[in-house]
Amino acid sequence: MSYGTVGNQDISWYASRRYYTVQKKYNNLPAMTLDNFANPDLSWETSKKLDIGFDLSLLNRIHWTVDYYNETTSGALYQTPISMTTGLSTMYENLASIRNRGLEISLNTTLMQTKELSWNLYANLTWNQNKVLKLNSDKPQEGTFTVVQEGYPYGEFYMKEYAGIDHETGKPLWYLNQSGDKTTSNYNAAAKRYLGSPNPKVLGGFGTSLTWKDFDFSIDFKYRLGYKVYNASAIYTGFGMYGYSVLEDVALNSWTENNKNAKYPQYISGDPYYASQYSSRFLYSGNFLRINHIILGYTVPARWTQKAFIQKLRVYLSLDNAYTFTAKDFVGYNPETYANGLIAWQYPANRTFIGGIQLTF
Repeated sequence: MSYGTVGNQDISWYASRRYYTVQKKYNNLPAMTLDNFANPDLSWETSKKLDIGFDLSLLNRIHWTVDYYNETTSGALYQTPISMTTGLSTMYENLASIRNRGLEISLNTTLMQTKELSWNLYANLTWNQNKVLKLNSDKPQEGTFTVVQEGYPYGEFYMKEYAGIDHETGKPLWYLNQSGDKTTSNYNAAAKRYLGSPNPKVLGGFGTSLTWKDFDFSIDFKYRLGYKVYNASAIYTGFGMYGYSVLEDVALNSWTENNKNAKYPQYISGDPYYASQYSSRFLYSGNFLRINHIILGYTVPARWTQKAFIQKLRVYLSLDNAYTFTAKDFVGYNPETYANGLIAWQYPANRTFIGGIQLTF
């Protein structure tokens, strides 16, 4: 069991001060512009963390570790959006109190152990619950896609909810009110809704290793479950109507008079009905399972290598990021996301093949 308090000041040294930049020009003359507003009340954010855990071993083959944690952060640092008429877009504030609590569980076990065969298994899981307990401002901090609001996870997705298409007209539909099933084809009339958290509820990994005679094999997996990701680049990479290249799926499955049961709204240059505007149309489940690492090796018997004064000679092949299983609704290269839940022009996870020889003299 442990309890502690930690401060975090990981922002600009002068974030609380009013300062200017002088390397500017105005009308071809030297100029000075405001670069930061003063906030004399700005302070460190403080985290109070409680950990309670235990370890358990059975028969010297099964090893459990269980930890419960509860971390409350007060005065969380946040770049609050401000009116662009000030000449700036954000300023730092101590915005909120946020709680993270959950369980971390790990298991390591030997399933089989003989003279020629060894088989081990491991798994770990972290379950986390994130919640904004209290805001230090009078109203929620609403961004383009997300909101920071009491009673919700930090950065909860908050946007208009896409309701499909009107199959008679080909127009996109959104839900009209904050709850209920009424829809509208008027984007501006639709209400925003709370649509999920960018924070995984469960994450972890599992794997196994096997050694038989002189051969060894291991494989491990990585997963995240129970969270959403927003593809902020979708309107530029295949779905938008602004002259960019379109995905084949969109080209073949957009609404036309001859295809009224299409999956996508009518594709019209310029997007007059706001089909590509910010909404849950591009909000996907981030759930994934990745075959993370595979290794196959062979160690040449010592009775052969010692004649050449080699203690150990092992050859191996490895494969990283072999394959990623994603949710059915996911569109993109990689569901792993930035902390704010956005994916945008991210590269696919590189699949890497490596072959090698290990020599020990």
